[in-house]
Amino acid sequence: MERAVPTPKTPVSDQAFVLGALPGPEVTFRAPSGWEKVPTGRADVVRFTHPAGGTLTLRLTTGVTDFDTAAPRRLRELEIGGVDARFTGDLRGDAFAGRTCTATGGGRSGDCAVVSRADLIVTVLALRSADGPPADVAAVVRSLKEA
Repeated sequence: MERAVPTPKTPVSDQAFVLGALPGPEVTFRAPSGWEKVPTGRADVVRFTHPAGGTLTLRLTTGVTDFDTAAPRRLRELEIGGVDARFTGDLRGDAFAGRTCTATGGGRSGDCAVVSRADLIVTVLALRSADGPPADVAAVVRSLKEA
């Protein structure tokens, strides 16, 4: 009989998280309290889950020279992963700015954003089940800072 090894989870309280790794660019941000950080095995991707079934994923893309070309590509990459996303408006945080979007995939729906600063793009994707709590994508974007 095989036993499954549980995924390690780190409870989120009021703390900063890092996206990216030195010697490359790093971005810090705050995740919503009550969520749990789960390992991704990648420095450029950070993922959180909520006990009620929600997910929050951030991805850092570096070396971007044209946001207007790169942003739609990020939505196409989400589509390849089974998430349909459509741009809905603009979003400006303290350090990053870009576009908001809505997303659906895997029986869940939610919000997303593709934002940039200089040659960095951060994609934020928050999906929830019908009764799960939403992650505040705008609040996450407002907390983004280049480290």
